Amino acid sequence: MSPRRDLGTNYVRLMAEIGAYAEDGANIMIDNGWLEQPPGAADRDLLAKGND
Repeated sequence: MSPRRDLGTNYVRLMAEIGAYAEDGANIMIDNGWLEQPPGAADRDLLAKGND
């Protein structure tokens, strides 16, 4: 453990800032359509009916 007590406060502050930057980046990617949507499950009812 470090004898400097201010390090914990700085780490918590930096984690909050990094989280804000990550959220901003994700929002930019969503707005521009750069963030890919994960593949979804197939519609089982439609497949069971035999419709293509």
